[in-house]
Amino acid sequence: LSTSPYQELRGEHMNSTEPKGSFDRGFISLRSGITIYPEQDQAIDKTLKGMLDSIPARFALLTDISGQIVSVQGERGGIDPVVLGSLIAGDLAASQEIARVTGEYQTTQMVLREGQRSHSFIAEAGPYLALLVQVSSDVPLGWARMMIKKVASDLAEIAATTPEPSEQPKLDFGAEGNAADLFGDALEDMWTTDEEIAAE
Repeated sequence: LSTSPYQELRGEHMNSTEPKGSFDRGFISLRSGITIYPEQDQAIDKTLKGMLDSIPARFALLTDISGQIVSVQGERGGIDPVVLGSLIAGDLAASQEIARVTGEYQTTQMVLREGQRSHSFIAEAGPYLALLVQVSSDVPLGWARMMIKKVASDLAEIAATTPEPSEQPKLDFGAEGNAADLFGDALEDMWTTDEEIAAE
């Protein structure tokens, strides 16, 4: 199951505070201040799906630092992504402060929560995004950590790269023409009768 902000705005909307009008403009403005464009959304989903297959992982959730959902991939089960997104953002913020206070802050923070059946990693994906990945307990922790760190870095790069705006079509007025001349010619053609054309 895959959910992105663009799918949510079409009727599978998970977070009622999402600015629905943004979909018409082709992007989503998140509360953290960043903007996710369709090209970025597709790249994020592709990256997360590839990670799920490579680790393998059961579930991944990408949120911004305010807790707003960016993408959900994998086996959601009974998990409420909106609630989980808020908890991830709060957990990562607390971990960052602990690291700062203890003098152990790094550019990419990662938190591991070990369980009997699965382990959960929470990682920074740049300054604005947080990534939760849940893996089975039989997946080697070192391998999972290495893969998640790489994916978090890739996601940060995707979010930081604003797509180039598509080129707008340019009007061609000819070598010597201009808009006023073309408009006048069009009006004249509209009012010219068949008889006048034949007489010419």
